[in-house]
Amino acid sequence: MNNFSTEDLIGSAVFIVVLLTVAFINLRKMKTGSYDLKALRKRGLMWTEVAVALFMIQLLMRKGDNRFLIILGLVVLFAASQWLGAVYFDRRSREDN
Repeated sequence: MNNFSTEDLIGSAVFIVVLLTVAFINLRKMKTGSYDLKALRKRGLMWTEVAVALFMIQLLMRKGDNRFLIILGLVVLFAASQWLGAVYFDRRSREDN
């Protein structure tokens, strides 16, 4: 069960590429758009906390299968990147004013 098959690795790689693409697009739009960054920060933090909670539950309750744990870990990284991006651009916009 702990051994990853080629299909698992390909699926994880595709998921990583999709998340990286979406994160890149979102961060570029965040940089150039006129968004309510305070609301984005709050939502980003909430989704990061939810993703971390799901990751920890899966980590503690798994029975030898790490595939879903990897996917949840990638979701945690994605949510955290969006939250940190919103925090960064919010601070940067405050410094410019």
